Amino acid sequence: MNKRLVQQGLPVVLSIALLWYVLKDVPLAEIGEQFRQADVGWLAVSGLVTGLYQLVRAARWQLTLQALGYQPSLFRTTTALLAGTMASMLVPGAGELTRCGTLQRTDGVPMAQGIGSVVAERVVDLIMLLVIIALTVLLEFRRVGQYMMDLLMPVARRLIPGKPSTTLLVIVSISLVALFIGLYHVLRSEAFWKNRLVVRVVTIIREVKRGFLSIQQLKQPGLFVFLTVVNYGLAFLMTYSLFFASSQTTALPPQAALTILTVSSVGGIAVPTQGGIGTYHFLVSRALVLYGMTLTEGVVVATFLHAVQTGFSLLFSSLSFLIVPLLIASRRKKQPARLIK
Repeated sequence: MNKRLVQQGLPVVLSIALLWYVLKDVPLAEIGEQFRQADVGWLAVSGLVTGLYQLVRAARWQLTLQALGYQPSLFRTTTALLAGTMASMLVPGAGELTRCGTLQRTDGVPMAQGIGSVVAERVVDLIMLLVIIALTVLLEFRRVGQYMMDLLMPVARRLIPGKPSTTLLVIVSISLVALFIGLYHVLRSEAFWKNRLVVRVVTIIREVKRGFLSIQQLKQPGLFVFLTVVNYGLAFLMTYSLFFASSQTTALPPQAALTILTVSSVGGIAVPTQGGIGTYHFLVSRALVLYGMTLTEGVVVATFLHAVQTGFSLLFSSLSFLIVPLLIASRRKKQPARLIK
């Protein structure tokens, strides 16, 4: 079976399975009612916040690209970022490659260095996620503990402890030792490092490293940190603003939006699916139970929150696919003009 097909198909199957599991006992009429009663004004506010969130992300990425010596405009950077957002909804993990590939075609930013700048962003985002997790635990210690117990206990009860045989442990140990010895001799071989494929990989790694180290060369590190904090503040507001769009969620405290941001972010890393479909519904619905909702109510609200946020992301991202061809065509026209000069 095609390995690539399996890699791309598995997230789809996982999304469908999780979504079916979450929605199987929920009346669709309740979900429909949730959308019908939504306040259009607050939906518009959430859409505005979503747009600002994407713009701030692009502005932060622009700073890392400038540190590498490239000067794409904020408009082009935002367009490339939105193209990546659309790609990540279709294929988990494809967003980074798509946005870097788009900027390469529109502004000539080398793919490897673009990826390196994204890696730098991801490291900072991981640090910020740890801060968000710590803040959530600090503010909602009791609820977080209860959430983990509710999530893990059913799994723990089904686990049957088993003891691996001594023979199996010996075989695994000998295999690992042989593997390390083999790798040691291969890595010491001069022929290995002269191999064309290895040389190419090493070159790419160096380019990616250069892009990653761009964070140390930022001309405005304070602005980068500020935009990072604002970015996560807007991510929080995307959910919190939607609380006021429905009478069912207006009474939820701000901490609930923080908890949703935390569990959805961690879930997106642990179980990556297209646009968080299934993963978001499962984790967020269980989190909302901690704030006095029934599981059915939690699923309905989680479905509403995810659908609105995904809808706005798709709206903005789809615009990028109309703009990118125009930017590529514009660059091609300028290149011959430069050659004539």
